[in-house]
Amino acid sequence: MRYKIIDVYKLHNIQRYIAKCLKPHSPLYIVIESPRTLCKELDIIDVNFEKSLTTWATGEKIALKIIHQTDHFEKFYESEN
Repeated sequence: MRYKIIDVYKLHNIQRYIAKCLKPHSPLYIVIESPRTLCKELDIIDVNFEKSLTTWATGEKIALKIIHQTDHFEKFYESEN
């Protein structure tokens, strides 16, 4: 499934990203961590949950960790400020 990065936040100095599915499938939203820098509102990633494989929309492999999956957009994080 394809996801678009819609928000970025830091938690304990770790960059986390919220992504929204571009198709009407569950889970609609995921929270991920990645050693790569992703861009809010620009980056689109393909996630294969069954194979635990993720690529950029261009096909290049990308390492990431899925932290949370949900069908409802809720506030996943609290600001450290």
